[in-house]
Amino acid sequence: MENNEQPHSNIVSNGFDKTIVIITYVLMFFTAVIGPLIVWVIKKDDDPATEAALRNLVNFGISYTIYLIIAGLTTIILIGYLLTPIITVAFYIFIIIGIVKSSDGEIYKAPFTIDFIK
Repeated sequence: MENNEQPHSNIVSNGFDKTIVIITYVLMFFTAVIGPLIVWVIKKDDDPATEAALRNLVNFGISYTIYLIIAGLTTIILIGYLLTPIITVAFYIFIIIGIVKSSDGEIYKAPFTIDFIK
């Protein structure tokens, strides 16, 4: 890993199906967890780099769904009205960053993503 790279990404060159990863990121705009989970289950045995990128996507979707549920529950104490839009905007920004990184052939792991699937 070079010094100018982020610790959450690494470049892969062979076997990485960036088209599938990009399509899965776009699918996340509409289905945060179910779409990436289905694609990961179908493609997880094809290539290790593609599987790692799709696994990061599924973990990202699960993590941010949990964060949104918690933020929604905190609307009872009014802080959720501030947290929910912030988490939603961050979710969409990280999807866009993931699309750009994947088009460059990098495996991107969004910040604050919990590794549920290892």
